[in-house]
Amino acid sequence: MSRKPLDNGDLVTLAKFVQLDLSPERLAVLGPTLDAFMGQFDVLDEVDVGETPPTNSFDARWRS
Repeated sequence: MSRKPLDNGDLVTLAKFVQLDLSPERLAVLGPTLDAFMGQFDVLDEVDVGETPPTNSFDARWRS
């Protein structure tokens, strides 16, 4: 799956959604950083886990 890079409009929308009042300079720095971060999630999404059960099936409670 290929996602388009975040543009300035996307960043403004995201900043408003999380109630951050960011200057244009901060948005200019945030854009490439957030895009790289989201790219790491894209890499993880490409991993074929096959029949691996979800992690929420793990029960970490100690048993007597």
